[in-house]
Amino acid sequence: MCCGTLTTKGYSWGDDDPPPLTCTVVVLKGWRSKSMAASTSKAGEGQSVRNGGSLRKVASESLAQFSQHFVSSDAFFVEIQEWLQYNLENLPSESSKFCSPFQLDELRLLDYAIEGVPCQLLFRMPPMASPSAEADRYLAVEDFVHAGAQRLWEIFWAATTELKSMPLSASIMENINSGMEAAAIPGVALLKKDNRAQGGMPWEDVVTFVEVQENTTGALSQGDDTVPGLEIVGHALFHGFLMLSSRFLAERNQAVHQNIDIAYILCMDSQKGGVVRLKGDISKLETITEDVYVSAAEWFREHVEVAVSPVDQVWNRFGNANWGDLGALQLLLALFYSIEQCQGPPKKDVAEMAAEYSAQLQQRRLERDIDEGREAGDTSSLHNHSHGKEVEIEEEEVKISKHALVAHTMHLEPGTILWLEDAQWQQGFRIHKQLGSMQGSLYIGVSLNDMEKLLTVIVGAHPSQLEPCWEDMSTWYQVQRQTRVLNIMKQQGISSRFLPQIAGSGRVMHPGPCSKESPAGRCDHPWCGTPVLVTYPVGETLASAVEIEGWISADEALRCCHDCLSALRSTVSVGIQHGDINPEHMMRAAAADGEYYYVLTDWGHAVLEERDSPGISPKFSSTSALQEGRLCPASDAESLIYLLFFVCGGAIPEFDSMEAALHWRDRAWARRAIQQQLGEVSAVLKAFADYVDSLCTTPYPVDYDIWLRRLNRALPHGDPRRMNDLSFGGSDFATESSGTSAPSIDN
Repeated sequence: MCCGTLTTKGYSWGDDDPPPLTCTVVVLKGWRSKSMAASTSKAGEGQSVRNGGSLRKVASESLAQFSQHFVSSDAFFVEIQEWLQYNLENLPSESSKFCSPFQLDELRLLDYAIEGVPCQLLFRMPPMASPSAEADRYLAVEDFVHAGAQRLWEIFWAATTELKSMPLSASIMENINSGMEAAAIPGVALLKKDNRAQGGMPWEDVVTFVEVQENTTGALSQGDDTVPGLEIVGHALFHGFLMLSSRFLAERNQAVHQNIDIAYILCMDSQKGGVVRLKGDISKLETITEDVYVSAAEWFREHVEVAVSPVDQVWNRFGNANWGDLGALQLLLALFYSIEQCQGPPKKDVAEMAAEYSAQLQQRRLERDIDEGREAGDTSSLHNHSHGKEVEIEEEEVKISKHALVAHTMHLEPGTILWLEDAQWQQGFRIHKQLGSMQGSLYIGVSLNDMEKLLTVIVGAHPSQLEPCWEDMSTWYQVQRQTRVLNIMKQQGISSRFLPQIAGSGRVMHPGPCSKESPAGRCDHPWCGTPVLVTYPVGETLASAVEIEGWISADEALRCCHDCLSALRSTVSVGIQHGDINPEHMMRAAAADGEYYYVLTDWGHAVLEERDSPGISPKFSSTSALQEGRLCPASDAESLIYLLFFVCGGAIPEFDSMEAALHWRDRAWARRAIQQQLGEVSAVLKAFADYVDSLCTTPYPVDYDIWLRRLNRALPHGDPRRMNDLSFGGSDFATESSGTSAPSIDN
């Protein structure tokens, strides 16, 4: 039997390639090293081990003999498979003995603590179809472990210590089959540098181990609740046992390792990753060498606490790690605790560093609160600020309401007369009411020249506030950018009742004298120069309607789709795409006869030329917008499909990353979940969804005319007014079958 060392071999790098890290391949021939055998012989009858706050004598020699026979992860898995399956199937219910290794608050603290510290990978995770995917996958995982450990070391340990270089290295462990059952499967390990034996590396120097697999997601995963596969968890427990037993036997490590009864094993593939943590008292193991795998399985069932994290996204589609996402954070936290075990407590506390980040946010919020107090004439906040650190501000005084986080805009009371000016004219508007309690920039008003026609008044942010306050950029898109887009439409002759129309725009004329030096300048008055856009018609957002009344009916869904496509057809003819379709940007207005029609509003993120960037909404943006930051010809139609799916009762989850949003889209289209939901509402909407699915991310445009005609015929009794908005040619009817690959649903 081959046993005794972990031999290593190095990769060679080209002359022009900078060595990215200490990269070695560790070839596993046996887990028990010479140093461990020496410590076993010295131990004699047994040794006293401090574990869990109590001293227990164990027969080290018996454990060493037991470990010599514990060499097959497959044989161990056979004995523990049934227990693993039961607990993984019942996650996260109380009937399962498994729990999550980390609390969400722990991950959030770590995220705050490492905020702003760059971490650059030198190797990207290769795509699955790559010829060298398997070998490159190991290199990418090794680079991730090295970069993550290096980042943690520099932040928490090296900042105030003389030991600047990290005493750890990431290595690839490779299995050699030498006529016996393998002691391990290939993986990556974070190892200590200082205890390298000549020609090998003992298992007690493994800080943490990484199971590298082609797919870590198990067959027991359901929906978004993904858990590692049975075999992966089994292999993780096998390697965790090797780590715990070797640390226990290695006398020289007793004073180094903190919590030697805990081991962290990472599970990673080319997309996702998770963590398995085990905690167990090795002295309670029945060291029966006749059947080591049954004995080890029994020890796990009776004396080991196993924690299994969900499998979450780690790598994006470009092969880079999403360091701020949940998947990468839980891997980093496992690395943090593993480093803490062998290197001792960090010099900088995680909670303290997270508090520094929170203090920065609190300071910024306080400054915003003071600015609002200054605008409103409240001098108490200015008084508190002037005393600096001498005045302690109570926590309740620092808290900022949601309304305070809305952009710094003028607050207009009902009855206020608002005068606007531009280069040619001046016009007055009377404010009737504010639109929504949280939308401080939107009002309903009337022109002083026409008191009967209701208008939407959008008040922008003062120009001086756009630079220091990023949130105010949203009002810049709402007012200044949208004004430009709507003026271009007007100049191009685009007019549709499904598009907003400009009733006025300009800058506010404030009461009292104005000391600005030029027509384009502004004085010190807080209103001077504030931009305003006035549009019509007036209505409520589709989001508000759904929130109050519930999901819309089939007829309303057809009208919404028709009216939005009609608006898009008009603007596409002059090369304008909306780029930010969602329920907040779809307005439901009432016609004179009481019937609703829909207006596509908020054109501030419209794409006029290739360099323009669309608005990003994880729930409603198109695949091209999320993937590449630009639109394809069918992007607006794709966003419209997501909107219809949502307002007709479809469930769209909250996404914590762009990758999660893209993953949901892939699964929803592949499973035809969107088509099925819309098919319950209307056969036309289902066919339109199929049509849009065939165009997603392609350069082919949408045939608006065909679908507008089909939607109008699907409405009850048709709608002559909607038909009048179109100008069909004879060729449209002849080529109608090209509009979709689905069977005809016109009759």
